[in-house]
Amino acid sequence: MLSHFATVKTGDKVVDLGTGTGVIPFIISTRIKKINIIGVEIQEELAEMAIRSVQLNSKEETITIVKGDLQNIYKVIGGGMHTLVTANPPYWSIGEGKVSALEAKALARHEIACSLESVVACASKLLTYQGRFALIYRAERLLDVLSLLRQYKLEPRRLRFVHPFIDRAAKLVLVEARKSAGSELKALPPLIVYESPGIYTREILGWYGKEEETDGRD
Repeated sequence: MLSHFATVKTGDKVVDLGTGTGVIPFIISTRIKKINIIGVEIQEELAEMAIRSVQLNSKEETITIVKGDLQNIYKVIGGGMHTLVTANPPYWSIGEGKVSALEAKALARHEIACSLESVVACASKLLTYQGRFALIYRAERLLDVLSLLRQYKLEPRRLRFVHPFIDRAAKLVLVEARKSAGSELKALPPLIVYESPGIYTREILGWYGKEEETDGRD
C-alpha cells in the first residue's frame, strides 16, 4: 500500500527506512524508470536477504541496501539530498501488545530499535527542501503522526485512510508530507482492501495487473 501511495517521480533519490527484505524498494522500482533507491535495514540477516534479492533480480543499478541504524544513517548516505523517504515504522510502543519471541518480528512490530519520532527525525534529515516523506501507520495514532511531522518541519499534504472492508473502521492511515512546505492537506478517498473475506478490491488487484480476478486468495 505504501509503495503505491507514495508520489514517485522520474529521477527521484529514494530512501526506504527499515526496508526489511526490500519489498518497498522493489515495488517502487517497477513504477518508474530512472530512479535510485536506498533501503536501510538494521537487522543483518534481513539486510543480507535484501542484498541477495537485489543481485538475483539484477537491480544493482537501481537499488542499494545499506545496513545501519536510523540515528546516524544520514552521515552514511548523505543528509538533505534525497527527494523521497518512505517508512513502515513499528506500530507498537514498548508495553503495548505482546512482543514476539522472534527478534525479527519483535523489531518490526515494536519500538525496540526505533520509535516513530526517530523515524520522522531521520526522514527530515535526509530530505531535500520540498522533499516528500510517505509512511503508513495505525489510524488511531494519526494525531501523533501529524504532530511529529510538523515538529520536524514536514508538512502533511496527502492523507488516505485504509479500511479492511467498506463497512469497517480504518485500521491504518497513509500520510505523505513535504519538507518546509505550506499548509495544504488533501484527504483522498478511502482505500478499501477487501470486497469480502478473501476477495480483494479491484484497486488492490489492479496494482498487480489482476483487475479481472475476483479471488484474492490465488
